[in-house]
Amino acid sequence: MSKFYGRGKNVIQHPYTLPEIYKEYIKDIPKESAYYVTYNEYAKIVGLFYKEVSNKIVKEGEIFTLPFRMGNTFVEKKKLDYNNRPPIDWQLTTQHGKVIYNFNEHSSGYKYEMKWSKILAAFHNVYLYRFIYTRSNKRKVAKCIKDKEIDYFEYNGKEK
Repeated sequence: MSKFYGRGKNVIQHPYTLPEIYKEYIKDIPKESAYYVTYNEYAKIVGLFYKEVSNKIVKEGEIFTLPFRMGNTFVEKKKLDYNNRPPIDWQLTTQHGKVIYNFNEHSSGYKYEMKWSKILAAFHNVYLYRFIYTRSNKRKVAKCIKDKEIDYFEYNGKEK
């Protein structure tokens, strides 16, 4: 009997990467077409699009509606409920050797999180999918909050 160390690999995990998307895009386009681009050009175009979408969400606080009715993505602002148990500041706790709580004074007691709302998503097995935001986008949100560049709206979880 073998020992089980931690969590096993997710069976339903297959990320759809940019090279795979490019192969799907280019397979029906002839080389003479104005829409034919090399992979490097395609990657630059997609990268510029992603940066623009990221800036709209993070710097301007907009809700971005994903195409093909796949839901919305945005930065959520939520008031922390300190009645049950406040979050622990693990960095200070390890430094001082005792539990120190984090009350988010820099953000007036609010917590911010990048979210994908699947409420309006209209495709099968929506629960099987996840949207992982890049570390750089999460850092951009943290910088905007600390520098008080933008005040995101409180999202109530309901679509208009």
